[in-house]
Amino acid sequence: MNRFLIKNTLAKCVLLAAGSLIAGPAAFASNWVGTADYTVAPGASGDEANVGPFDTYDFGPGIGLVKPDTTVAVGNTFSGYFQTVVTSHIFEGTAINVGQLDVSGGNNFTGTGDGFELTVRSFFTGKYTTVSSAALDVEFTGGTAAIYFDSAPNYSFADDFGFADGAPILTGTITNGVGSIFSPSVLGVGFEQVELSFSGVFGGFNPNVFEPDTIDGGVASFFVKVKTPLTNTPIINQVLNGNNTVGGLSATNNTLFEMDGQMQLTAVPLPGAVWMFLAGMMGVFSVGRKKKAV
Repeated sequence: MNRFLIKNTLAKCVLLAAGSLIAGPAAFASNWVGTADYTVAPGASGDEANVGPFDTYDFGPGIGLVKPDTTVAVGNTFSGYFQTVVTSHIFEGTAINVGQLDVSGGNNFTGTGDGFELTVRSFFTGKYTTVSSAALDVEFTGGTAAIYFDSAPNYSFADDFGFADGAPILTGTITNGVGSIFSPSVLGVGFEQVELSFSGVFGGFNPNVFEPDTIDGGVASFFVKVKTPLTNTPIINQVLNGNNTVGGLSATNNTLFEMDGQMQLTAVPLPGAVWMFLAGMMGVFSVGRKKKAV
């Protein structure tokens, strides 16, 4: 390939990218991969941990409460809370051991240092889409969620305490999601998936903790259980035998459920034109290498 042809091809790639930017960029989201330096989180004592690379937060079994605004019927709305604790960090499907992470609420910590905890609290709204003996389906319409850093581990499901008394290091809004419970009065098991959106590159997370500062959002998937004769629900039992509240809301005449899941973080998407430009550049250099080899 002569020099003129290389320049001409490169110019076409640049023009193609510029034209795509003018026409309107297309977003391509990707998984976020990075580190979290909890030693610089607000209130840290410096003996926590710098964890990474990781791409997913793994949650332990948590508690949720759904409060119907009127009655449980198709089309009717509800609100509620969910809270849990982060038990590990995951990278490409493999859990990362963090000895400083306390998952016991300060009751049975056997790791290193003084320990720290990461807790989760979410407020959500939604509506019922299916209500029958065979299934209970819901659609999430909004809400908020946050991960809190606390250098004094103290969460308690029974006492409904310690889930939002630390410093929020990752916050966002719930944009949409769906959930299903199969045979709610008999089996009482199901799943749900909720998409979280973190507003702004710096607005939704602590940039001192997370590197790179490109977190855009997250997708949380949960396995759900309600209390039935056939399901074992130790977290629900703790709440019922304790304060009987979740996020300050009484569990009386409301629905309690256990949730166990993960949240995969997503990165700020590059405009489609950037991808096209990079692809074009790779094509140019690939052609150049092939010609040189000949």
